[in-house]
Amino acid sequence: MSSSPTEPQDLPKVQEPTASKDKQSARNILAALVIICFIGMPLIYSLAHSSGANSGYSRGNIAGYDSGYDTGYSEGYDAGRFDFYYVKPNQRYGVDELGSYLKSWTWALSYKSGVFDCSEMSACLERNLENEGFHTIIVVGNSPFGSGRHAWLLVETSVGKYMPVEGTNRQVILWSSSYFDNYFKYEHRFETIQEALAYNPTDFDWWNAI
Repeated sequence: MSSSPTEPQDLPKVQEPTASKDKQSARNILAALVIICFIGMPLIYSLAHSSGANSGYSRGNIAGYDSGYDTGYSEGYDAGRFDFYYVKPNQRYGVDELGSYLKSWTWALSYKSGVFDCSEMSACLERNLENEGFHTIIVVGNSPFGSGRHAWLLVETSVGKYMPVEGTNRQVILWSSSYFDNYFKYEHRFETIQEALAYNPTDFDWWNAI
């Protein structure tokens, strides 16, 4: 009978079985796949996202994206082309001063119905008066003197007070006129050429008559 051990003993070392070559290869392949996934997934996602975006862009074009862009461009062009239409100097007042300015020049074009008539003349004169400092409004309605539809101007000659102006003959309509009150009976008023064109794009385009 052997004596009991007096000191703790280490457990006997057991040799681990050696992995077969096939299992080791499988592990290597798996590790390589994990590395590829971590590195390649963002790239794959980016490519897929780009492809999806391009597809969506193409669908947007087919669905009318180009049409919407063209409309936006057209509206932007219409607004931008009038950036320098008005100079906006210091405001001027005075009936006599207004009358003197109107007498200082004449129409280079003759009156022509549907081409350069009361509406185009009023719009052109409105621009000139605004650029001279006179706050001017284009108005449209039945003719104050009973000759059908008509366009004319109202010009601010003192704070909050207006005088009618006939664009066709560049005349201030004075208080003594029997039609004076009728000039303040109108259906539409336009502060700017843009507003007038929005109402009727062909009645106030005086530049097309030049």
